[in-house]
Amino acid sequence: MAAVDFMKVTLDFIHRGFRNAPEGLSDEQLHFVPAGQSHSIAWTMWHAARIEDLFFQQIFQSKPAEFDSGVWAEKTGLPPKGFGTGQSTEDAAQVRIADLAAFQMYQARVAELSSAYIAGLSDDDLAREVKLGQRTEALGESINLHLVMHLNGHRGEINLIRGMLGFDPVLLNQGA
Repeated sequence: MAAVDFMKVTLDFIHRGFRNAPEGLSDEQLHFVPAGQSHSIAWTMWHAARIEDLFFQQIFQSKPAEFDSGVWAEKTGLPPKGFGTGQSTEDAAQVRIADLAAFQMYQARVAELSSAYIAGLSDDDLAREVKLGQRTEALGESINLHLVMHLNGHRGEINLIRGMLGFDPVLLNQGA
């Protein structure tokens, strides 16, 4: 399997997991924060969508983030700035998705834009350098580290919290 094809399949798997994350949960359960340094399922979904949006739109393509251009903060009730990285545990606990249906529309739009971008890539494109702050890394490295691995780790976090709440995990023992 070519590298780009692997990324397409893996991101589709991750998108399905995040799409199914709130299934069966009440608003209270969606926003439940376990003791310690953990986050709610809602926060994790928000963070994942914002990270994906930031990387695919702003960093990889130098376009405005869909969150900003689509006025999604207003539609979802989520913070207009930030994406969770560097956020205190206390501030993270305050993140609430006021309109889940609107958030899921944003989430679907981000997945659509990301999938469209990857569909236009070849394996040779993955060597292109992208700027992250003061450093650069290859596009393929960036997609794998910050999206494939990072977001799948958060899917595991969602499964842990769903289990704590007595719900089945999303996409357990399913490969891409």
